[in-house]
Amino acid sequence: MSYFSFIIGFLLSVGALYFALLNIPMSSLLEYISSVSYSWVFLSIVVNFISFLIRVYRWQIIVKEINDINFCSAYHPTAIAFMMNCILPGRVGELARPLILNQKVGTPITGGIATIVTERLFDVVILILLYSLVFFYVDIDPNYQLQIGDYTLSSTLLSSLAKHIFILFIFLLVFIVCISFQSIRSYLKKLLSKIPGLIFFVSDRGKNFLTSRCITPIINMIDHVAEGFSLLKHPKRIFHCFFLSIVIWLLIALSYYIFGLGCKNLNLNFFEMCAIMVMICFFISLPSVPGYWGLWEAGGLFGMTIFGVEEHAAMGFTLLNHVAQIIPIIIAGFISAALTGTSIFSAKKQQVIENIQNKE
Repeated sequence: MSYFSFIIGFLLSVGALYFALLNIPMSSLLEYISSVSYSWVFLSIVVNFISFLIRVYRWQIIVKEINDINFCSAYHPTAIAFMMNCILPGRVGELARPLILNQKVGTPITGGIATIVTERLFDVVILILLYSLVFFYVDIDPNYQLQIGDYTLSSTLLSSLAKHIFILFIFLLVFIVCISFQSIRSYLKKLLSKIPGLIFFVSDRGKNFLTSRCITPIINMIDHVAEGFSLLKHPKRIFHCFFLSIVIWLLIALSYYIFGLGCKNLNLNFFEMCAIMVMICFFISLPSVPGYWGLWEAGGLFGMTIFGVEEHAAMGFTLLNHVAQIIPIIIAGFISAALTGTSIFSAKKQQVIENIQNKE
């Protein structure tokens, strides 16, 4: 990730967090936080971690198409990757996970990346379905806006984010379907293999170099990526992963709801909490610092004030719930890194790219 992108994300996060807290009396916020029942918080953390374990199991099923790994082999890279997303910029964990899997069990990196994309597609499908379902049953004022400094959060912005995520989903789905067909893949590889011959002004030595150093690795990469998407050839496994995805996101929503039971002045039902979760997920898709600080709070504040929650209560819930969602994952990730001997600060995007070039 470039320093420019990190700075933009950092400024967005700091600005969103600052303006979200600007009009909230700190004394009321601290008093509210101190009144929370932490027995409910603990139960919420347990439910959320169960959803994480199911997420690991889902990824194990997806990876099985290219490498029949056990649960532990799937758990440790996932825990480390999620922890890295919380403490390092650029959501580097998404690319570090296939690198770690490659180092531990020899799974091709490009195939591993394809499994991450497949996993994210399931998440996007469920979030879009939840968005449609929740906002059909939950009454939300379409003209409602929340001004946070220079940021204007509104249902229009939320719909725009959902639309762009849906477009990205369609684009990825078309790409996956195309690359999964042997005939299309063979045609693409044939076109690539002809490229050196079309460059008439390059010597035979140059053409051979281009073929060995560029074309052949790209063709191998295409095959590995196709292997990572081979889950799509098995309808039963697709249904299995789809069902697990529903369970994962309903459990996350349930963890929000349980957390809310321990907070004062929150009379929100499960569907309303589910709506708040979806809003937060869409808002944190914007550039932000590690751990999504700022945008998470802004999205939570927007969602909760829609349902009439006072600002200090909304911010108290959102801040504490944010901590409860990510701290256990960070701890689990550090434990996994220690157990597996993984150096988390060396698994950067550039290293992933270099490993792809060297090994694929």
